[in-house]
Amino acid sequence: MMFVEEFKRVIFGYADDVRRYLSGDKADYVYCEQHSKEWGTFDKNYARRMRLCYALYYNVCEVPDKAALVRELFEEELKDRETNSFQGIGDNLEILTSMLVELGEPLKSDLFKRAKDANFDCACGYEPRVIKPIPFDEFTPYECICTLSDLGETECVCRLTDEFKSMELELKGLKQLKSIAKWNTKRLDDKEFAATKIYELFQKSPEMFDEQDAFYAVYDYAETLLEKGETAEALSVFNEHKERFGWSRRGFYKLGARLIAGGANAPERIWAEILPYINDDMKNGMAALANRDVLLAAAERAGDTRTAKKLQRYFDKMEKERRIIFD
Repeated sequence: MMFVEEFKRVIFGYADDVRRYLSGDKADYVYCEQHSKEWGTFDKNYARRMRLCYALYYNVCEVPDKAALVRELFEEELKDRETNSFQGIGDNLEILTSMLVELGEPLKSDLFKRAKDANFDCACGYEPRVIKPIPFDEFTPYECICTLSDLGETECVCRLTDEFKSMELELKGLKQLKSIAKWNTKRLDDKEFAATKIYELFQKSPEMFDEQDAFYAVYDYAETLLEKGETAEALSVFNEHKERFGWSRRGFYKLGARLIAGGANAPERIWAEILPYINDDMKNGMAALANRDVLLAAAERAGDTRTAKKLQRYFDKMEKERRIIFD
């Protein structure tokens, strides 16, 4: 299968990265602290170091002193685990740990203890152990794409995703494509393709969908229509499948608010339908700050100035409390 062949080709190509590192050209692989509003503190070189991890894990080339190299990379990885805003354990640490154990590092070594203490997630879930590499021919197309994405192989990921879209995909494959679009390619046409195909399948064979899947089939398709500016069509989907929103009343009022803010007809009627659920969430402190702008815009367009002021007070209070916590 071309997915596995391409995946294997890329991994074996990382022999060049290993040779580059061993030559002393290490700047692109060692810990490099970066900061952003979205991600906080993170390691700019995480994906590049992962290439070395996979190359060593699958023994793509000869290394004079593999134990020393793995230990050195392990120590670089710990710098990220100890400082990363999202914490986590991560594939790099798991792979490097597995190789160190196989190469004779004692399970009670100070290095593994430091890893255990690196962050909350490591304290809860990290354990030094051997994890055998998955044979290449056992990787699914979805796993090939996701792993290559983690490795920073954007061009290859997009090419394989296009190939994946050309296959005869059932619901499972379409849900995988939806995930790929969200987390890997982040291309709008991939998202639209998955949402449309899932909705078409839902319309044709609703018995294949449980309550959660049915909700997302409708919600994602309506959201895609809104993003394309097809507000009337999105409203039609919303009205046709209101019973599907029982699984997520929050999703119901968020989509309704987006329709109103997007210019849908009869905004007062839509607002009257979603308002009870908005009020419930405000009462329970569950209305998300991320939905502030769309809810305020919807309230104003629906002519509900009283609720608009109430929402503004609610979100101002939530923002103030959030600053106290994080500052």
